[in-house]
Amino acid sequence: MITNRIILVALVCAMAAGCGGSSGPRTVPVSGTVLFKDKPATGVKVTFHPQFDIGAIKFTPIGETGKDGRFTLNTAAPNDGAPPGDYVVTFELLRGGADKAGRDIEVDVWKGKYSDPAKSSWKITIKNGDNTLEPFKLD
Repeated sequence: MITNRIILVALVCAMAAGCGGSSGPRTVPVSGTVLFKDKPATGVKVTFHPQFDIGAIKFTPIGETGKDGRFTLNTAAPNDGAPPGDYVVTFELLRGGADKAGRDIEVDVWKGKYSDPAKSSWKITIKNGDNTLEPFKLD
């Protein structure tokens, strides 16, 4: 799930740093809340899709909401935030399921309603400094 993705991003960053690359882009703190039908949404994958050149390694800031609906973004390390810039935000509520062959897969409970960056109405600008965002209200 999200933890595995964070570990994968961290490993890629560590390998890049070990080969003379940077450990990741400069980031600033970013946190927020996701509400679904005006209640805190737990376990939501929040993805910030950069609308600018983020650098040679294509980092995608992500977070996952806790029981209170709050999340903190991770780019190259846990809770490191996101690079300043413009983003489109998407949301997925992933649960375990199985495909037709019986293999374990993650299924979006919302069936992709909030997960397409091309259709997202959530546009955010991350600025230098601390970024505590207004709640994202999903219906």
